[in-house]
Amino acid sequence: MKKTQKKVKRSTGTQVDHSQFINSDGYAQAVDVEVSNPQETQIVQVGGQRAMLPEKKRKAKWY
Repeated sequence: MKKTQKKVKRSTGTQVDHSQFINSDGYAQAVDVEVSNPQETQIVQVGGQRAMLPEKKRKAKWY
């Protein structure tokens, strides 16, 4: 017969203090998010493509 052992999962990771994310009422706090202008684009070089055909685009546009 095989003996089976239960594996105990231990929580040794970083513990999160949730009190910094909630207000005194217990609801989540609002966070301001900065959004980029939709009329402006950013062009970046695309890398990591070894055998790329010359007529393919090597740049990507981020809106």
